[in-house]
Amino acid sequence: MQIPRTAKDFVPYLRKIVRPKQLESVFLFVTSRCNSLCRTCFYWDQLNKNQDLSFDQIKTVSETAPEFGKLWVSGGEPSMREDLDEIICTFYRNNKIHTLNFPTNGLLPDNLDRIVGRVLKDCPNLTVDLNFSIDGLANTHDTIRGVPNNFQKTLATMERMKQKYAGVRRLRRNVVTVITRENYDELVRLGLEMLRRDVSTGQYFEIIRGNPMDLGLKNIRRHELKALHDRLYAVHEAHADRLFANVAPSFRWFPKMYYLGSLKFIFEVHEQCVERPQKWAMPCTAGVTSMVIDHNGEFRACELRQGLGKLQEYNFNLSEALHSPAMQKEVWNITEANCWCTHSCWITDSLKFSPKVLLFKIPWSWMKARMRRLPKLSVSDIE
Repeated sequence: MQIPRTAKDFVPYLRKIVRPKQLESVFLFVTSRCNSLCRTCFYWDQLNKNQDLSFDQIKTVSETAPEFGKLWVSGGEPSMREDLDEIICTFYRNNKIHTLNFPTNGLLPDNLDRIVGRVLKDCPNLTVDLNFSIDGLANTHDTIRGVPNNFQKTLATMERMKQKYAGVRRLRRNVVTVITRENYDELVRLGLEMLRRDVSTGQYFEIIRGNPMDLGLKNIRRHELKALHDRLYAVHEAHADRLFANVAPSFRWFPKMYYLGSLKFIFEVHEQCVERPQKWAMPCTAGVTSMVIDHNGEFRACELRQGLGKLQEYNFNLSEALHSPAMQKEVWNITEANCWCTHSCWITDSLKFSPKVLLFKIPWSWMKARMRRLPKLSVSDIE
């Protein structure tokens, strides 16, 4: 859900508080090709398989899908797919997507520039979240991701995108960081470094999930994660100050409250589920409001659950797959599975359909942070 930035945005925002549960997000693994060797990757055993769907197959998926709001491209490294810009524009035309989530390692700046430039030009009402992966300071990042000098190369790409697209508010340049045992002690310093460099709109921290290549990276306890979240909250406050600086002062409190409250609520879910599944404050809507399409056409309700079949069996008709007996059974199975997880994409997608969370839990999470008086940053911390 988009956070209202002005008073006139508030009415349509309120209308979305109660809405039917229907397809909102499609997670499309556009390629299995990757130019990194990330030890955090849950998809590592599927990489570089040479089984990617063709453009015509993906076009059929788009043509048979209903309208939905958000396309999440994934992989592999999405920018390695040469026709990615045309894929995105196809979903924009056919399905009226309003938000694109585009993760990248930042190692192919020319590809990124070409794709982003085309998408911004040909999709005038599309907001693009360009999410750069930064998993630690230089040595740690390069070690985790298996590419020498990756950290500096990614920062150079981020600076290039900042310079070229400065002032384009539809392009949000974010940093996404996976919390692991190996980088735990330096993430506050990393957050401060990203603020100092001022190359991103925001930074978001995800606890490592799934079955990564290096299982030892998952050795983080609940109390450790909570302590880190408390220290990182000030980094998010600093980003919020920048993000909403152009909002009218009389209204600025609301988007800041909702932005920080949403992050704090997601932190709390991560903490409660990091060691064992614990029921969320809202139902999981995987398979109803979201679905996953793997690089080879396999589809599933969630990235962390098993495949349910191949789109090839449905002639690439996404609507038929979404409403298939296999998906309907999976939706029921999820309610019984006790698989409550730390996956922020599904936490976020599910909370958007919960009036209780939107109206009460998120503001309460923000209020609790205020009452606890979590550590603040000073100007000298950033400079």
